Amino acid sequence: MAVADRIYECHQSGEKMVIVLSAMSGETNRLVQMAQEINPAYKGMAYDMLLASGEQVSISLLSIALNKKGLSAVPLLAYQVGIQTDSLFSSARIQNINTDLILKLIKQNKIPLIAGFQGINKDNQITTLGRGGSDITAVALSAALKQSTCEIYTDVPNIYTADPRLVKTARKITQLSFEEMMEMAILGTKVLHFRCVELAAKFNIKVHLRSTFEKTSGTWVLPKEEIMESPIVSSVISDMNTCIIKLFPIPAGVEFISNVFNKLSEKSIIVDVISQSYNSEGQRLAFSIKEEQLSSALEILSPLLGQDKITVIKDVAKVSIVGVGMANQSGVAAQFFETIKNSSAHLHLITTSDIKISAIVDKNNSLPLMKGLHKTFNLE
Repeated sequence: MAVADRIYECHQSGEKMVIVLSAMSGETNRLVQMAQEINPAYKGMAYDMLLASGEQVSISLLSIALNKKGLSAVPLLAYQVGIQTDSLFSSARIQNINTDLILKLIKQNKIPLIAGFQGINKDNQITTLGRGGSDITAVALSAALKQSTCEIYTDVPNIYTADPRLVKTARKITQLSFEEMMEMAILGTKVLHFRCVELAAKFNIKVHLRSTFEKTSGTWVLPKEEIMESPIVSSVISDMNTCIIKLFPIPAGVEFISNVFNKLSEKSIIVDVISQSYNSEGQRLAFSIKEEQLSSALEILSPLLGQDKITVIKDVAKVSIVGVGMANQSGVAAQFFETIKNSSAHLHLITTSDIKISAIVDKNNSLPLMKGLHKTFNLE
C-alpha cells in the first residue's frame, strides 16, 4: 500500500505517470528455484513464461489498490503494450515499443501499470530481459515516450561510496556519470543493471534512483558534462563472485588463445581480467570469470588442453576503484598499489581503464583492502 499511497499523492499533484513494476521481493527467485528443481538446464520459452508471472501479480495487485483509492489504473502485460524483443530467452533485448496504447490511456487520465522485465518476440512468445529487467523496461519506455528523466524506486535509497554493510564509513553519492555507473554495475554494484544505464546513456535519459519508502532525494545518474564536481575516485567496489583459471603451458602464438575465448563466448561465459605471458617453459594464460560459470568453463577447457594444465584459484575477490576524475589525474595507480602493499593483500591479476582500476586478491584480504582504498581516496 505504500507504493499506492506514493502514486496517489503524485497523481493528486497533477503528474502524469507511467508505472513499471517488478515482481515482489523474492518472487522471481522462488520461481527460478521451482524451475531448477524440475530441470536446471532448461532456459527456454516455458522458463520465461514462468518468470514473467511475478510481474503480472504486481501490476494486478497495485491496480486493485489504486482503484480502491479512486484512481483508474490499467495493468498491462508486454504483449498488450507491444514491447518487442529478440528471441534470446532469459536475456532478451528490446527492439521496439509501441506507445499508442500508453499515450491513449494517459489522455484518458488513466495510469498505465506496465509489467517490467518482459517482452514478446516475433513469434508472440513471452521473453524476459534478465537481471535488472524492470529497470531496463522503465528506461526503454522513457526513451520511447521521449522523456528526459526516469525515476527508479527501490529499497536502496542511494548509491554509496562503498557497500555500507562492509564499510561503515561509506557515504551517499548524490551524482554519478553514466560512465561511472556502468563501470560500477559491471564490477559488482547491483543497484542498477549495466544495460539499464547503457540505455539511459544512449538516449540521454537522467536516472534518479530513490527510496520507495522515504521521500528524499537519492542518487542522480547523469551525463558527465552535468556533474558539478568530479572526484578523482567516486567509489570502491568488491565482487566476491569471481575465480581465476590459469592455463600453462599452452601452445605458442595467438591461435590457441583465440580458440579458447571463442568457445567460452559461445557458451555465454563472460571473461573479465586477462593476463598472458611467456617464460622458458612456454606460454601462460590466466583470466577471471564468475564462479558460477566455472563448471561450464572447465567442460570447454579440459578437452582443449587436459586437466593437468589447468589450475583454478577460488576464494578470491575483485576490488575496484571507479571515478571519471581518474582520467586526468596522475598518481592514482601509485596510491592504489601503495594501499595494496599496506594491506598485505596478495595480488593475482590487475586491469585498468580510463576510469577504473581493478585488482583480484585473496578473499580474506578484500575487506581490509576496501577499507584502505576508501580512506586513501578520501571517501569517508
